[in-house]
Amino acid sequence: MPENTPPAHQWVSAPNPTLYSPENITRYASLVVDKSHRYAWRLDNDQLLDLYLKNVSDRHLEIGPADGYFLHHTPAPAMAHGWHVHVLDINQAPLDMAQERLKGRAQVFTYEHDILVAPWPLADQSVDSLACGNVLHCLPGAGFRAKAVVFDEMARVLADDGTAWGYTLLGAKDPAISPNPLARLLMRSYNRAQNTFHNTGDRLTDLDRELRLRFTEVELWVMGCAAVWVVRGPIR
Repeated sequence: MPENTPPAHQWVSAPNPTLYSPENITRYASLVVDKSHRYAWRLDNDQLLDLYLKNVSDRHLEIGPADGYFLHHTPAPAMAHGWHVHVLDINQAPLDMAQERLKGRAQVFTYEHDILVAPWPLADQSVDSLACGNVLHCLPGAGFRAKAVVFDEMARVLADDGTAWGYTLLGAKDPAISPNPLARLLMRSYNRAQNTFHNTGDRLTDLDRELRLRFTEVELWVMGCAAVWVVRGPIR
């Protein structure tokens, strides 16, 4: 792991069973993947799905699955008994949804766990692919350095030849992005709401630094209001 000074305060997450209720999870594709991605965050869902199509493996970890939209639209890389999908979330409803959507397609292992708390309940180098989408901007912490335990654990559980990818909304004042009025309104509202967004201090340059401390190969680019990354070669 990189030798950098840990943040003075260790942040932890809290479940939000009201926001991530079974009923709300069923609306996720319509409200978030369709409307918010398109009109506010300007994310290209075809490009996000392509990350799965290119990189998903038969030993996969999905962090913060929401309704499992992209996994649901990804062809299984192995027979049902051979596709092992691990799903990690602090809320129960997304875990239940992942079990339902992948039923008959994969062996699903769910973990109700805060990803800001190490270690995650997975062994070292136990997955060959890892996805983390629309998650980091929900984690408490003053910027990516305060959320760096997530990158530590990604590097720990990912196999040497594995691939990890993800995307997260950057803070509205990051000069790397140009939010439209709707995006600014939503970010301001979600950051003021309790236990929803925590990304005012999230900057692209900081994310780049944290990833390069832990991976030898880093691809990082801006899509709309989000930073998108693909990383390989975890540093042991």
